[in-house]
Amino acid sequence: MAAKISVVSINSAGQQVRVAFNLVLTGNYPTGGDILDFTQILQDAAFQGIFGNIPSSQPPQQIDIWSQSGNLANHYYPVVGALQTNSKVKIDSAFNTELNAGAYPAGVTGDKIIGEAIFPKML
Repeated sequence: MAAKISVVSINSAGQQVRVAFNLVLTGNYPTGGDILDFTQILQDAAFQGIFGNIPSSQPPQQIDIWSQSGNLANHYYPVVGALQTNSKVKIDSAFNTELNAGAYPAGVTGDKIIGEAIFPKML
């Protein structure tokens, strides 16, 4: 199952579109990382303004993902894809050791995971 992206804000000032989001991970972690599909975004309860799609047809140029809960047991690493539908988040459970495939541990599902993606602005 793809990770759920719950958008907190979309800022399209300048030549970039900056998307701040919460990441909700449920179900099972697949080897190689869970898919981040930016075409299937959800509106976060904290979102203010008019919600819509990301105003870009391009894939993200950069993604940052981190724990806001201070989770030191797991680390989150983005893998930028070639499309808006195929970026990934990889998780490690120890230095240089990817989380095993299977059900997400409570330390991940209970974590407050946030991120920001930067897209080129549509012209």
